[in-house]
Amino acid sequence: MEAAGKARMRHGSRRGQTALEYILVFIALSAAVFAAVHFLKAPSRVAVHTTDVICSERL
Repeated sequence: MEAAGKARMRHGSRRGQTALEYILVFIALSAAVFAAVHFLKAPSRVAVHTTDVICSERL
């Protein structure tokens, strides 16, 4: 009977570890998507700023 209790505790621990791993993977993927969006929008912001500087009348 004691072996069944240990196996049940081990299974519960693994379930918690799996949930934690899924959460960490979700956070990592979210960070990767945020970084990709940030780096893809950066050239557009630079281009708009450059155009504003070139077209400004304060040369």
